[in-house]
Amino acid sequence: MIAYHHTLTVIDNDSPAQFALHKALQLAKKTHSKVTALKIDHPNGNLLTRLGLIPNNALDPMLFVKKLLAKYQRQGVEVEIKNIEKTKDHVALIKETKAGNYDLIMINNQHRSAILNEFIPSCEAHLLRDCELPIMIVGNKSWQRHGHILTALETSNSQIEHSKLNQCLLDDSQQLASLLDNDIHLVNCYQTENWSMSVERRKDLITDEEQKKQHWARLLNSAKSYHLADDHLHLEQGLPDHVIPSVANQCDANLLIIGAGEHHGVISDLKGHTSCAIVDELKCDILAIKPQLH
Repeated sequence: MIAYHHTLTVIDNDSPAQFALHKALQLAKKTHSKVTALKIDHPNGNLLTRLGLIPNNALDPMLFVKKLLAKYQRQGVEVEIKNIEKTKDHVALIKETKAGNYDLIMINNQHRSAILNEFIPSCEAHLLRDCELPIMIVGNKSWQRHGHILTALETSNSQIEHSKLNQCLLDDSQQLASLLDNDIHLVNCYQTENWSMSVERRKDLITDEEQKKQHWARLLNSAKSYHLADDHLHLEQGLPDHVIPSVANQCDANLLIIGAGEHHGVISDLKGHTSCAIVDELKCDILAIKPQLH
């Protein structure tokens, strides 16, 4: 499970709404941990400010940040601000993780268009691909008490390493559910065998209903140690990048927990990782956990 001793985040230079920093401080208060926030000097800065149309101090995020930090420091949260000169967010974050002992990265969800992401990878995409730490991508939705954490499992893969990852995802879910006073929902999706283009239907192919029963049995087996009710288990036919956002919205989830960086099973059919594909589709926060951590 994530240790929650030291969280790394960034200060948003373009908005006074410091969602990642605020949630990092909330989590640090609950876990008695430290937060390091990077104040990154971007090479281009804000266009309107550079043109002289808006005073420099009008968009200064530090006006709000200082009040926010003071509030949590009075409550005992240890905070450190590091100023970084002219670099991209993902470069600064990855470099800092190699220099310090961090457990988690928290960043804002940029919610960029799919077309833009096709040509210019986002900070989230870079970190999901290149960073080994768990990454929490946060939005503007506040964490609700008595809310829901949705954990995405892939039960079709029987490898021992994958089973261990599923177990770690469930353990991390239980830990966060306790911290946030939430309950846990599980989601799994599957695709049926496609023989529509076959000249002759193979005799060893099972029916759609049989496949559904197999996946449901595996999902029940994954949940049995956590005493989850059947209405907290969601099994849908389809691709993960379609099914997961749909179920997350139905549940009104506070947080989605998902494994990131896998290249097998259903995920291998997608362009890129499932976690990258659904980042811009979700309203809730996302915690992406890498297999190599376990």
